[in-house]
Amino acid sequence: MTSYADDTYVCVSDNDLFQVKTKLEATMTLHNRFLTEIGMVTNVSKTELIYFSRRPTDAPSLLVENQTVVPTQHIKVLGVQFSNDLSWDHHITNTINKARPTILKLKYLTKYLNTDALKKVATSHFYGLFYYGSTVWLNEQTTAQQWQKLNSIHYRVQRVCIRDFRNKKSRLEVNAITQRATPLQWMKYSNCKQAVGLFLQKEKSTRLGIKLQTQSYINDRCPGKATMIDHSKLKIGRQCFPNRLRSMKDINFDWVNGISDDMLRIKLKRTFFNT
Repeated sequence: MTSYADDTYVCVSDNDLFQVKTKLEATMTLHNRFLTEIGMVTNVSKTELIYFSRRPTDAPSLLVENQTVVPTQHIKVLGVQFSNDLSWDHHITNTINKARPTILKLKYLTKYLNTDALKKVATSHFYGLFYYGSTVWLNEQTTAQQWQKLNSIHYRVQRVCIRDFRNKKSRLEVNAITQRATPLQWMKYSNCKQAVGLFLQKEKSTRLGIKLQTQSYINDRCPGKATMIDHSKLKIGRQCFPNRLRSMKDINFDWVNGISDDMLRIKLKRTFFNT
């Protein structure tokens, strides 16, 4: 069970789909009994059910408080849209649709602001929304089609900031002028920044940190390089640790030990931003 404020998520796992259903019903019975004892109730109308699987399945419904909850294909968890096949098409499409109106507002501001001010507005109002939760959904397993969507809207924003409305400049020229990380560069930088912090045991108490430490080691055959291994019994393919953190292979771990947070950011920027 995972809770955040008034959101509670009950998770069970099994290789057999109907065993998952049985476990869920038993767990929800205990959960509802506990809520009743402390004077609370389950809002069945807001209760959602989703089955995560690599293979499409006819997922069974769940009985909660004598009401049927039908499984859904997508579920929103703290603003991030999870799909039942653990792909991110739905979330990326939603994110782009929510961020797109900002471009029109940015165009309007070109009459009043210079390029530096426009870049600051884009950072706070566009990229804050665009990259929200990106360490969850933006990783090495992002598909070519998804990268195309992300790059397309990224460069639309950057062209507005430099007033290149007719697309006369190439993407390389836009990158040189704006000095803004591309979605691919940002993904590698932000994911590795958090992963290295966990790898160095700066957050020893977190479950994710402990899991990462037990699934990675410094490769003796390639000094300074990290290798990820997957020990999980219920593998989730494209989203397992070795696949999600493949960009850690680009980091030279010779400079990692004893490094400060500020120096870590500088080293990673030099690694991934070519600065």
